[in-house]
Amino acid sequence: MRQLKGVSMKLLYEKHSSESTPAFFYQGRQLFHLHLRGAEMNATFHTDFKSRVRLTENQTIDWRLRDEIRKRTWAGFAFQSSKDLGPFMELVKAKYQIIGEEAGGKPREERPIAF
Repeated sequence: MRQLKGVSMKLLYEKHSSESTPAFFYQGRQLFHLHLRGAEMNATFHTDFKSRVRLTENQTIDWRLRDEIRKRTWAGFAFQSSKDLGPFMELVKAKYQIIGEEAGGKPREERPIAF
């Protein structure tokens, strides 16, 4: 998430589980939020109609993820291992770019990842 400039994290209170969940926002729009329960980690990805259409047409995103977001404006994803995070983060980056294009009219640059 650090390589996506302008993304902020807020803790949101989830009334169903009575827990705080970390949520990530870009330019006032929620990208996703996490559910951390013991060793289990899930994410709920959020999108609106316009960006959902663009994301489902993007062939660079894993087809399984595109199928999940095609159904509704939110989609839940379970992470069994760190290998599951890669395709999910590609989806998040694609939405980040869409929001940046809508706000500024041009694609945003990503900062390089430091190892």
